Amino acid sequence: MYELKDKELIFVFTGPNGAGRRTVAQMSGSTLGIKQVISYTTRPPRSSEVDGQDYHFVARKQFEEAETNREFIEVIELDGNRYGVKESDVADMVQKHGAVYLILNRQGAETLKSLYGDRIVRIFIYADRDTVKRREKERGDSPELIDRYMSHYEEEMAYKDSCEHTFENLDLAHTVFDLTKALDDNYLHRNLLDLD
Repeated sequence: MYELKDKELIFVFTGPNGAGRRTVAQMSGSTLGIKQVISYTTRPPRSSEVDGQDYHFVARKQFEEAETNREFIEVIELDGNRYGVKESDVADMVQKHGAVYLILNRQGAETLKSLYGDRIVRIFIYADRDTVKRREKERGDSPELIDRYMSHYEEEMAYKDSCEHTFENLDLAHTVFDLTKALDDNYLHRNLLDLD
């Protein structure tokens, strides 16, 4: 397994589905110049998702072959779909960019924390239950899918206190501003201009 060097960091965005963690992560990553390590999944893409940008969408057989070859550093199954992060992707991206980010659920975040220790910074993005439900409806998720996601809401929220940073995402612009400032001040020291 790749050993992270002194200044190399992995930011892991986690939190309940529908809280906006992907949007917050992508906007913050763009602002800070941090690249995303894309996870693999066997689930079909949602209408708004793009292969290679949101996930690498692969057939179950292809996923299982990679798993057999021990290519993943973590694999979880959620609602019958498999998700995984390839160790080589993490190593390549960290060596090229120094700091990267991933978007994972609590099990994935915990696995990476146990592997890489203080080189992992977990960022918990959340919103209240009603806001999350409304966002899932707005993005076109079916009532069954929303029920399935909401059945994990409390489990995901219970992970909040384990994370290094937590941000309630009610106003996207404020969340991204506060988050990028916290990451820059505490870890990256890129001296972003504060235009407030």
